[in-house]
Amino acid sequence: MPRIFDNINGNSLDLSLDKSDVITIVITNSNFNIHYELSDGDYKFLIFNNSDSELSLNEEGTIRNSNVEINYFDLNDAKLIHKNNIEVYYGSNLTINSTYLGTNTKNIEFNLFNKERDSAISISNNVVCLNDADFSLTVSGKIEKGSKRSKCFQKSRCLTFENPKKAKILPVLLIDENDVEASHSLSSGTIDENVLFYMNSRGLSKNDALKLLLVSYLMPNEEFYSAFEDGLKIKKIADRKVEKICMM
Repeated sequence: MPRIFDNINGNSLDLSLDKSDVITIVITNSNFNIHYELSDGDYKFLIFNNSDSELSLNEEGTIRNSNVEINYFDLNDAKLIHKNNIEVYYGSNLTINSTYLGTNTKNIEFNLFNKERDSAISISNNVVCLNDADFSLTVSGKIEKGSKRSKCFQKSRCLTFENPKKAKILPVLLIDENDVEASHSLSSGTIDENVLFYMNSRGLSKNDALKLLLVSYLMPNEEFYSAFEDGLKIKKIADRKVEKICMM
């Protein structure tokens, strides 16, 4: 049965779990900490930043004998500082999908560790930076000594509109073992002016074209949201955030 953590009292959430779960976390605080101790299950998380002010989000934890998927959505125009440190142990899999809309200062740092053999980490990041964004993302994956047959894959995409101050993505791989698989890929670029011209020639205003492109680039389909408690409600909130950004 999917669960939701919303309107959380205090600034921290301790998730010590030993059976499969699907969890939605809606963050409204300005400072928030999440601690994971996940074992013996399949886990799926949706972490949605619904704070109207500057947010500092810190995460740390361990994954043992589990398959874990964590999905991050930050579409706010406020400042964000996000740090993530997760250790993955023998036979476990961690998949991370992150979505960030850069309109302010955002500094994100992932530190992901293959601690033991036969562990797997995969992270995919989608970023859109708009005018005056100051965006920085560092993704560091470390396969530690003794972690044979482990995997660490990174993929990041960054799309820029107008004139961001900074749009920086830094992939890092640190490998201390043989017989492993690891890779990183990064694509970064701006919207083709010919695409915008074509959309304008079909009757779409600049704001309508921007919204359509943002939704197609950033937003998953309804089937994704329906897996989570209040997922479709969160989709409506996310759509309104994109609409607001496009009208600025």
